Amino acid sequence: MHKNFLFILFLCVLNVNTYEEENDVEFIDIGVRLIGDNRDYLIADLIAEEKNLFNAGHIPGIGLHHFRIERKHGRRSKRAIDETIEDLKHDERIEYITVGESLERHKREFINDDALEKLYKEYRHWKYDQLPIDTESVVDNSSFKMSFDDTYYKKQWYLENEGQLNTPANHDINVIPAWLAGYSGRGITISIIDDGLDHKHPELNDRYQPQFSYDLNDLNDTEHDPSPRTYDSANNHGTRCAGASSGKANNGICGVGVAYNSYIAGIRLLDGRITTLLEARALTLYAVNTSIKSASWGPTDDGTKMEAPGTLVNAALDYGVTHGRQGKGILFVWASGNGGTAGDDCGADGYVSHPNVISIGSINHLGKTTYFGEFCPSTMAVAYTGGRHARSFREPFIPVGVVAADVGGKCTTKFFGTSGAAPVAAGALALVLEANPELTYRDVMHIIAETSRIPNLSETDDWMINGAGFHVSDKFGFGVLDVGQMIALAQNWTNVNPRYDCYHEYKGPSVSLTIDATVEVHIDVDKCENVTSLEHVQANVSFSFHRRGDVKITLISPSGTLSEMISYRDNDASKKGIKYFPFMSAHKWGESPIGRWTLRIETRTPQNDGSIKSAREDNTGELSYFGLRLYGTYSTNDEKNNIQKRQESNAFLPTQSELEWIYKRELSIRESPNVMQKRDYQNLINERQRRKENSDQSLFSTFRKTFGF
Repeated sequence: MHKNFLFILFLCVLNVNTYEEENDVEFIDIGVRLIGDNRDYLIADLIAEEKNLFNAGHIPGIGLHHFRIERKHGRRSKRAIDETIEDLKHDERIEYITVGESLERHKREFINDDALEKLYKEYRHWKYDQLPIDTESVVDNSSFKMSFDDTYYKKQWYLENEGQLNTPANHDINVIPAWLAGYSGRGITISIIDDGLDHKHPELNDRYQPQFSYDLNDLNDTEHDPSPRTYDSANNHGTRCAGASSGKANNGICGVGVAYNSYIAGIRLLDGRITTLLEARALTLYAVNTSIKSASWGPTDDGTKMEAPGTLVNAALDYGVTHGRQGKGILFVWASGNGGTAGDDCGADGYVSHPNVISIGSINHLGKTTYFGEFCPSTMAVAYTGGRHARSFREPFIPVGVVAADVGGKCTTKFFGTSGAAPVAAGALALVLEANPELTYRDVMHIIAETSRIPNLSETDDWMINGAGFHVSDKFGFGVLDVGQMIALAQNWTNVNPRYDCYHEYKGPSVSLTIDATVEVHIDVDKCENVTSLEHVQANVSFSFHRRGDVKITLISPSGTLSEMISYRDNDASKKGIKYFPFMSAHKWGESPIGRWTLRIETRTPQNDGSIKSAREDNTGELSYFGLRLYGTYSTNDEKNNIQKRQESNAFLPTQSELEWIYKRELSIRESPNVMQKRDYQNLINERQRRKENSDQSLFSTFRKTFGF
């Protein structure tokens, strides 16, 4: 026994030493652009050999060779690294170098609150008869339209909801019409950028694409295998995402992926130190042959940070949509974030708020927002994943989220958060691309805007009908994804015209910002060349204030559509303000760019002791810059393209009865999925006017009859 103890102790010491040695190594990523005739892979190899660097390969789209320095920590090592970088700067074969900056990235899976779960179970036991949710209840097999033998298919209410688990029927993404029509993702490759991919899992192994997969956390791996470093909860996120989008059907385990016949690839990025170079490389890898890249991660969702992509990542995203998928553009599907509990706002996340990205949020089994979700005008749509609407253990809910593969050949039924929503959306969009492979990434965005529907009638406080007739919301984007309607529209879709943009700047003086005040500045746009119909709108803003979280910014279009670009954030105590931050909104979709644009800045009184203290030190600030980038397309007056011609009008807030009419009308498509319904809800204004005129005439008739004339 004594010998066994010594052996175990030896192994522990060995493991600790190995861990220390691994973590004692410093990795410096360097991007190098070669000059003129030296732009050759052999020259890059030669430079790397001369400087004793590791050449990790060329990054397409950015024009950089990826070099890495591996040194142990220490002063001598730092000096040697600095000398190497200076040496590269003075090499006549090199035009430009950039050193990769370290990034903090978090996965966007929401972990259930165990204490809340325990309280709920106790409360449920105490008040069992009054709670409508019974997770053990399922409907008879005959009521399902699809027949799969996968263990947990009956629990995939978000795919086919027939009232099982006592959830309200029809709260799903309406994928059944697409499946019945034969669409299952064949020929479409979905790449999961995450912490690894357990591609040997029975849910994934027969459609895994090793030639389009890569391990960026271990560049020395000659096989570039993206398998997780450990098969535990620390590295199961990417595998779960893959299972949600592409899990195999009829194999007797787990559930069914939305695109259950799609190809799947993995890029391992999140299980190690991340730099700007690695992030950019993940977005450009195999872009030509990849259809969709799904990212369920981003800057920390703690309500304190504001971060936008830098030069390299912006270039990577541009390359992906211009060269990806044989020039039609990769679909970058991004989870909008789970920082709601920290009062975060995804307007502070420049990755989600990027015009090349399809931002996806999540809703629960009642079609309501979840308490951990973030709201912002860049979200294009939401998908069902589950979760509580409010953080209350008394709220009835189902402890079943997205069903997916898990590492080590296991399964999960509790994949919550926007991490689950993004791959569900990726699978849905794979079906759309299968229905029409010629769609560009912007065609898909247009189809989402045209077909997403209002998911519930109990949470309607922020819906607006914009100037082009689209219903938009900070909570739901254009609404919940409806796959059947997307497929119906995609099959006969004609590609939209190319995207253009124009840029306008506020030319007035800097505007003072004081506590508890509202100021507005304007940009009058009288011309936006080649843009007659808007898509995304970006507000570039710089301001200073004693506390960044006490500033709210709203952008108002000429049609009157309001977008809250950033809300008050209680946890953001930064005194730095922002410099040229690109806030983005999709709410002006289809509107005209011409007219007066208004940026409204509101500040609030200090909300806590820290804010009071910072206000005493400096209670003034200023708006120093406002620029407006308007993205859109050109269409002639007689061009109808794929949708009905939308008349330009003013945005308005629909009444509850009007929202009920819209909701019921859009829900009715489930009964006739191949019948497209016009979505130009600006006609509600005309209907209001007609009702008013009829009412006036009726009153006049009564008056005339009463008084005999």
